[in-house]
Amino acid sequence: MKVFRISLLVFAFFALSCKEVVVPFDSNHEKMVESLFSNNQSILEVYLQENPKPDWKDFSNSVLALVTSNHPKLKSWGEAIQSQIPNKETDLDSSYEKISKIQEILIQIKAEVPNQSKYNRFYCPMVDKSWLMTGKEVKNPYAPEMRDCGELMQ
Repeated sequence: MKVFRISLLVFAFFALSCKEVVVPFDSNHEKMVESLFSNNQSILEVYLQENPKPDWKDFSNSVLALVTSNHPKLKSWGEAIQSQIPNKETDLDSSYEKISKIQEILIQIKAEVPNQSKYNRFYCPMVDKSWLMTGKEVKNPYAPEMRDCGELMQ
């Protein structure tokens, strides 16, 4: 019985010590995220045009700022986004899939980083994809034939 109690205490101590350390976001982190969201808005606006040819340079620089930041979550999110940035703008189907994955990460960032209420989440059930943009008007970047398909989620 004594061994069981000691084992239980050791396990409890180990479990408590493995808890993830929460690093708060400061105003500099919030500014980095705002820049990322602003550049995301610019990219999505290009996808609203006929024959989109986005320039990912500014967006990529914003992502790099996250990757090189001192915040573990921002760094992790930045690395995840970095791997999804399209490198062939001419392949729209592939770009839409990558943008969708980027948007899911951005939605997670919006939920956790304070002061990002300027951007709203939208969802289109026809393509089963979400995106972040300013305003309340639906501007679907995924479906050129149905730009107004979708709904404001938050």
